[in-house]
Amino acid sequence: NVKMLDIGANIFIGNLEESVDEKLLYDTFSAFGGITKTPKVMRDPETGISKGFGFVNFDSFEASDLAIQCMNGQFLANKQIVVQYAYKKESQGERHGSQAERLLAAEMQSKPPTFRPHTMFSAANMSGSDVPMPP
Repeated sequence: NVKMLDIGANIFIGNLEESVDEKLLYDTFSAFGGITKTPKVMRDPETGISKGFGFVNFDSFEASDLAIQCMNGQFLANKQIVVQYAYKKESQGERHGSQAERLLAAEMQSKPPTFRPHTMFSAANMSGSDVPMPP
């Protein structure tokens, strides 16, 4: 469930050089922690040319905090980049990384997953049937 993995540790990378692509963002930012989605470089839909910014989604706030701390103001492809928490899509002016978001993420990670593996063909379901049990 991708929505479960998206805890809000989403960062914005600005002032990207035109040649920076998703692979370079992945290679650069995966050093800080797990990335939940392929990094995204925003491009002009008609020309495909980079708009100069992109996004990376981490699996933890520790990873996103470290990426911001280490990469903001650094040079990537000979341009000084800006790295900060991205603005939330659903709200005006609010950024990811808030204390409330961190508390929700911690609560989500402390709960055991609610999904269970498919058990239709498990030994428990096969007892009492005419299907022979494997040795």
